[in-house]
Amino acid sequence: MLQTRRSQTEVAPELRVSQSVISRLQQRYRETGRVTERRRSGRPLATSQADDRYIVNNALRNRMMNATQLQARLREVRGTQVSRQTIRNRLHQHGLRARRPARVPDHTTRHRHHRLAWAREHLRWTSDQWSKQLHYSFFYSRKKYKIKILN
Repeated sequence: MLQTRRSQTEVAPELRVSQSVISRLQQRYRETGRVTERRRSGRPLATSQADDRYIVNNALRNRMMNATQLQARLREVRGTQVSRQTIRNRLHQHGLRARRPARVPDHTTRHRHHRLAWAREHLRWTSDQWSKQLHYSFFYSRKKYKIKILN
């Protein structure tokens, strides 16, 4: 846009950035011939972008894998040795968080017998009989069981 001889103040609103950003980019282009990000100081990342994609894709494909398993898979397949915390950091950067799976209470033999008896008792119920029953749903959220009454 600047090569078409338009001013920085004209270009900035179109790109939704301030005029100073345009000025810095123009200066960098004059000095280096490019406007890409320059290297920054600080410790380099332990994983490449390809490693990051591999970690995220594996986590999405295998939802039950934990950080230790992802770490072992990365080392085995790509030869990259990183800590479990690095694996967690990469997953967090891509919006993936650990979740505790919803757990259904175990049924004892007594529960099974009661459920079977109830099912046999209601086996031949008509639609009209079922419509008079109160419908509800149990669900688990934030480590608490909740009951939702359905209409």
